[in-house]
Amino acid sequence: MARGSETDRLILRLAAANNRVVTRRALDAAGVGTNAITKRVASGRLFRQHHGVYLVDPPRNASRIALLTAAVEACGPTAVLSHQSAAELWGLLPVQAGHIEVTVVTRRAGDRPGIRRHRVPALDAADVRNRNGIRVTSPARTVLDSARHPHLEELIGTGLDKGLVTQREVEQAIARCPNRRGVRRVRALLNQPGGARRTRSWGERRLLSLIREAGLPVPFTNRLLLGFQVDAVCPDLKLVVEVDGYEFHGDRRSFEDDRARDARLVAAGYRVIRFTATQLDEQPLVVIGQLSAALALALAS
Repeated sequence: MARGSETDRLILRLAAANNRVVTRRALDAAGVGTNAITKRVASGRLFRQHHGVYLVDPPRNASRIALLTAAVEACGPTAVLSHQSAAELWGLLPVQAGHIEVTVVTRRAGDRPGIRRHRVPALDAADVRNRNGIRVTSPARTVLDSARHPHLEELIGTGLDKGLVTQREVEQAIARCPNRRGVRRVRALLNQPGGARRTRSWGERRLLSLIREAGLPVPFTNRLLLGFQVDAVCPDLKLVVEVDGYEFHGDRRSFEDDRARDARLVAAGYRVIRFTATQLDEQPLVVIGQLSAALALALAS
């Protein structure tokens, strides 16, 4: 077995191929024994993250990818990153603190420190991918696993907008496990008018809800238009709808930028309508009336 600095270099090579994570299994296979591992943990050259799983960086300095990798490695060869943690890895949801979620093909699967394990009797190969060196559920399976997430429509809409998943792929994932919890909710979002849309705020979600309830054409949301990202747009009708709220438009610079953008859009032939979050909440009939009038004018022109 290699000794001293040669052993350290060997460990670093193994870790470099696995997002700076190394397992006891890999170390054993490479001839790095228990004494060498114990010595390096004691001297701060390896950091035990889970049973049989080590980081080469201190946990406080380890990358998020390293922590996700370590969680999957800790759960065995059938484990895949799943649920909200998979949505994070695919860029469908932001990073959130808390347990890392992993699905394991097994009859028994209790949680481990820092890991929430989900048990399944089987996992179809079509529902597994590799992203950044991590075994992870496919975007379609991730949608299905996230069926009870409060921002499910945003998750689906983001996946569709980014080209990570198609409606057909989600439907195929449902067909592989039709009795899974939340299937009805996923189908409802996919089949609602306009399908699932990507939103960034309560105001945008409220706007879509009012439009659907009124039976109006459902706009695309958060799309680039003339180099600007607009909240909602009906391209064929050249109509842009913006939601003014403090979350994204709450300072003077944003106010000025919004007006300059509106001027550019109007000059290009678009009509821009703005609603405040208060209007969407307290005056829904006024909002729908103005939208209906704008759509009628656009259709007539």
